[in-house]
Amino acid sequence: MNLAELKRQSVPLHAEVASLLRNQIYSGTLPAGAQLPPLSELTESLGVARMTIRQAMDALEEEGLIERHSGRGTFVKPVKMKERHSFKLHAPMSQLSEMVEQLEVSVTVNESTVEDKEIDGVPFRRMTRIHSLDGKPFCHVDLQLVSSIYDQAPQRFSSEIVVSVLNDIGIEIDAAHQRVTISYADVEIAQVLGIKLNSPVFRVFREFFDKDGKLVYSALLIYPGDVLEFNVEFSV
Repeated sequence: MNLAELKRQSVPLHAEVASLLRNQIYSGTLPAGAQLPPLSELTESLGVARMTIRQAMDALEEEGLIERHSGRGTFVKPVKMKERHSFKLHAPMSQLSEMVEQLEVSVTVNESTVEDKEIDGVPFRRMTRIHSLDGKPFCHVDLQLVSSIYDQAPQRFSSEIVVSVLNDIGIEIDAAHQRVTISYADVEIAQVLGIKLNSPVFRVFREFFDKDGKLVYSALLIYPGDVLEFNVEFSV
């Protein structure tokens, strides 16, 4: 991996690395008290010089986000997390289905991340995949689907949008919710979506529940910041 190829134009490499770590701290990916990887590990994983990492660490230390201890390592300091204000909207489930049906995307499953797991004792199939639109990466999806439902149409669930397949095979969803936030692309997301490091992305977290209130499907979908927009019509 060459971090220099992923960084934004006119942004110094050490500032890009600092932004990457800063975003992980403020998002909670690196919680208070967490130890950052050693300098040698960061230089290898990010593919940058030791001086670049040191400059990034200097900036984060000056901001009060990390603290260094000789012989022990570098740790994340407690920080005040940014408060998000929730804007709640209600929409029929059919609206989501209609939106999905309009998308003509291809699905590429990352076979290395297909696995079986349990959530509250219930078997789930987890898949990580890329949705492409017009031949370009459109969305990174990390989803979990109840195994008994996945087994009803395994080939379709592996190659099509899950919401569409659930509709086609008659799975009844009693409740659903979706949360949309704006975040920033880390190294993995920048690579798979073909975007610059730390560029804005939409994070869409979606959950479906059955009539008994049990989770049947959840997904984290990450879109480049320039491919979506949300239109809200208010009635007066």
